[in-house]
Amino acid sequence: MEQVPEGVTRPATNVRVVFGLIIAASFLDIIDFSIVQVALPTIRNQFLVSLADSQWIVGAYGITLAGFLMLSGRAGDVYGQKKIFIGGIVVFTIASFAAGLAPSLLLLIVFRSVQGIGAAMSTVTAFAIFIALFREGKERNR
Repeated sequence: MEQVPEGVTRPATNVRVVFGLIIAASFLDIIDFSIVQVALPTIRNQFLVSLADSQWIVGAYGITLAGFLMLSGRAGDVYGQKKIFIGGIVVFTIASFAAGLAPSLLLLIVFRSVQGIGAAMSTVTAFAIFIALFREGKERNR
């Protein structure tokens, strides 16, 4: 077995896999904000609601995403970026599934709000993980 010099650590995981997961999670968080616009007419017809009421579906996600960014960042500093990132992905996934099965507009808005919280958790910690993953300079700028 090869000996590792003192003070030198080996990466615990494959950097490319982690980078890919960060990109995928960030992509889903960002696209989920606007992709619901495509389904909004169908949702309005399904729940028989006005255009003004249906805008809460979009707004709830954006408001909670923006509102929980700083809190999620602080939670990442206190409890660990990886834990909050994974927790955010889990919250986002469960809320997405629940939103897809929501029987009423109110529950859909609630689940979209929870999606926003999960997105805030994974988005803000993704940046911190990215910075920790790549050293400043040439490696990060590639």
